[in-house]
This record gives sequence, C-alpha cells and structure tokens, in this order.
Amino acid sequence: MDFDVVVIGGGVVGLSAANFLSKDYSVLLVEKHPSFGCETSSRNSEVIHSGIYYPKHTLKAKLCREGNKSLYEWCERNNVPFKRIGKLIVAAETQELPLLAKLLENAKDNGIDNISMLTGEEVSKMEPNVKSIAGLWVESTGIVDSHRLMESIFASAQSNGCSFAFRHCVDAIRFCGDCYELTVSTDTGDVFSFSSKFVVNSAGLYSDLVCSLLGLDIDALGYRLLWAKGHYFRVHPSKQHLVNHLIYPVPPIDSPFLGIHLTIELSGGLKLGPDIVFLDKRILDYTVREELREIFYQSVSRYLTGLTPSDLMPDQAGIRPKLKYYREYPDFIIKEESKNGFPGFINLVGIESPGLTCCLEIGKFVANLVNNIS
Repeated sequence: MDFDVVVIGGGVVGLSAANFLSKDYSVLLVEKHPSFGCETSSRNSEVIHSGIYYPKHTLKAKLCREGNKSLYEWCERNNVPFKRIGKLIVAAETQELPLLAKLLENAKDNGIDNISMLTGEEVSKMEPNVKSIAGLWVESTGIVDSHRLMESIFASAQSNGCSFAFRHCVDAIRFCGDCYELTVSTDTGDVFSFSSKFVVNSAGLYSDLVCSLLGLDIDALGYRLLWAKGHYFRVHPSKQHLVNHLIYPVPPIDSPFLGIHLTIELSGGLKLGPDIVFLDKRILDYTVREELREIFYQSVSRYLTGLTPSDLMPDQAGIRPKLKYYREYPDFIIKEESKNGFPGFINLVGIESPGLTCCLEIGKFVANLVNNIS
C-alpha cells in the first residue's frame, strides 16, 4: 500500500480533508492544476456565511453553523485576514416581507444567534444608501481572504507530513478488493499508478466524473453535476463608500440562488454578484460580457441608490458545481460508498456555497468517516 488515503482535488475542501486526515494517516493530495485552489475556491464572494438559508437538519445548515465559528477561530490562530462585518438582507417590496420573516424563523430553527429584524428606518440608519421597507441584520457574517486561508491549510497539512502531487490528473480508478489503484498522468505526459486504502473524491466541478471513473452510476445516484456560472461586476472606487456592510436582497422565490448582492472586499473594494447562468457545456469560461452591465445595474438599483451603469466594470467570474436546479437549496453529498460496493471511497459532490465557510467542518467530517472505518 503506497498511501493510507488519497485525496483527489486541491480546492479549499480537499486541502482541509488532507489536513485533518494527515494527522493520523499517510496522505497524498492529487491536483491537476499547478497549485491549489485554482477553480471554485478562488472565484467566489469570499463570504463567511451564518447558515441562515439552509433547511434544518441538512449538512449545509449544520456544517455552516459550526463552520462559521471554527473558521473565525482558525483565521485568528493562523493570521488569516478576515473581518466580521455583518450582513443586511433587505426587503425592497411588500411581497418580500413574508420571505424575510421565513428566513428569520429558519435562522432560529438552525440555532443561529445575533440575528434581528429591522424596520426600513433602522436599515437606513445603518446604510443610508440602501432602500428597504425592512431588513434582517446577520451579525456573524463576514469576509475572508480565501487565498491566505488556503495557504494556511496547505501549510498545516504539509507540517503533518501530507504529500502533494500538483499537475497530476487522475485518469483511472480500480477497486482491488482491499485497496484502490489510481492511474494518473502528468502535464508532461508521464503515466504511473499507486495504491491507497481510502480515496476522498473532492474534485469539485469534476467530482461526478471521478465517480464515473470508479463505475458509479451518477444519474441513478443523483450525483450528476450542472455547472452554474456566476459573473461579478466591480463598483468604481469613487463609489465604494456607498455601503458599510454586506448587502443581500431577499432571495428569489423558488430558486436556490441568493440574488445579486453587494460584497465588500478586505481591500475596501466593492463588487456585485454573482448572478447564475447554467452552462450547456463544461467549459471553463470566465469571461464577463459588457452587455450584462445593465442587468446588474437594474438588479442592484432595487435596493441601492447612488450608482449609475457607468460605475460598474466587468470583474471576475466563477463556476459552481450544482447538483440540480431545485426549488430549495440541494444539500451537500458527503458519502462513504460501502453500500454501493466501494468501501473506503468517500464522495464529496455538489460542494458549492457555503463550502468555503464549511471547509474545516467538512474536513473533520471526512476524517471521522475514515476513523470509523479503520
């Protein structure tokens, strides 16, 4: 046996799993890119979520609530830049008030503290440029430097003795009865194989394809992913003073989408996004088209004054691995596959938002799964 555990995928969640597992096991993390966090983990809003949106008893609700606390603690211990700046979810129209009340009820069901309902006047005192008739103040929401976070987890895993194979792509996985044989290729064309007792599939956008390599029926199991692109527009520096907190609209009805929101960056910059566009093809297209500017402007103008279309500039885009376009938020799939004939193979599928917030808790969860099997 070459390794106790192989982790496939070097996003923030794969790094976290490798970190916690390498405290007790020999671990290799395999990543096809030249470094960690080159896709979804580095192309997002960098928000530390509270867990207010997710249905009670789901993994998202549980891990986000716990992750909100553990991530702040990790950042403090490891000198990772962050700010606990809080978030306002604002209702711009009367028909949104029941949805706002439902969010408050859901937050209480999920055991989330420091959340309060505000009148429109109270919102205006906090944010004079925000238009609303009511709002929810979520004190525990914040922002984090995702790159420094990943650097700190990578360094911790390295200190535990974890090995890393960057520029290595997994081409085949074979179950041999008591271990798994993985065949990988490098970006220079070399091909070789190694064995491991456990495999953790944390391949993000490609996690369903890794399941297929093993022989799992991703359609029958509900593992097939949709790629959902999200665009961002940057607000001109002369207007970045418009808000002091994260500003979110009430989420659209019948959609697993939080709405185009305003995010303050640690640098002080201000950006809008993401929207959601389901892609027909799996192509890593990160372009942001100029013609989206008006859509973003109209969206944010519902709840913000002081902007003009010319204040918005195309910024980054990211792609999220969505399980399905449900009316509510689909839960994470974190599953050990013994029941499907592959003991010791752990799938992490559909790890989108709030995956960044949950990263440490997912890592611990996976380590516990391995410990319970060993």
